[in-house]
Amino acid sequence: MSRIDELIAKLCPDGVEFKRLRDVGVWYGGGTPSKQKPEYWANGTIPWLSPKDMGKPEINKTQDYITPRAVTGSATKLVPANSIAVVVRSSILDRILPTALVAVPVTLNQDMKAVVAHEEALPAFLAHVLRSSGPAILRAARKTGGSVASIEVPKLLAFRIPVPPLEVQRAIVKVLDTFTALEAELEAELEARRRQYAHYRDALLAFSGRTDVGWSPLGAVGDFLRGRRFTKADYAP
Repeated sequence: MSRIDELIAKLCPDGVEFKRLRDVGVWYGGGTPSKQKPEYWANGTIPWLSPKDMGKPEINKTQDYITPRAVTGSATKLVPANSIAVVVRSSILDRILPTALVAVPVTLNQDMKAVVAHEEALPAFLAHVLRSSGPAILRAARKTGGSVASIEVPKLLAFRIPVPPLEVQRAIVKVLDTFTALEAELEAELEARRRQYAHYRDALLAFSGRTDVGWSPLGAVGDFLRGRRFTKADYAP
């Protein structure tokens, strides 16, 4: 039995409690400050989070920033640090549900929601749970029809997740954070090897300045075949 199993057996003799997402924290929506008001955007210092920023499991900066005047003068609100952001409207929802732990105070655009966890839920634990539950949330809450894929917020907030005692949450986060760090290291190593391959491929195949290497037009080194469009005649019996 693992340490986590032992903790669950000790602290949750009747099983782990499940809660609706609306009950695990305070939820925030977003909005887009008017682009017609430069004072909302020029020299902005407050991160404005949108789906295009949601490419990492943890976020501490955004592509766009707004001013304090934008927060007081528009629908967007300041979300405290250590929230968990969720994309609720984007074509990417046809494939995945982007979620991320947001380490800094941010504002949101209208295609985002964020939750600030109550005391009984660790932000990092909630982030891992939402990431793991992405496919199930999409099945339960994704809106069908519409020109752009979206999440039905009432169904999102009604989705139930496990909320074990904090000691269990800490143990789970410790294990998953270790694997997340390892995954990041492996991705960095893979990217370095891709760049290394590209460098040597280009260097080995350039033959720059070589006088002992012949050059030929592509038409001389092989036969090029063209495709053709199928017509109704091709399907005739």
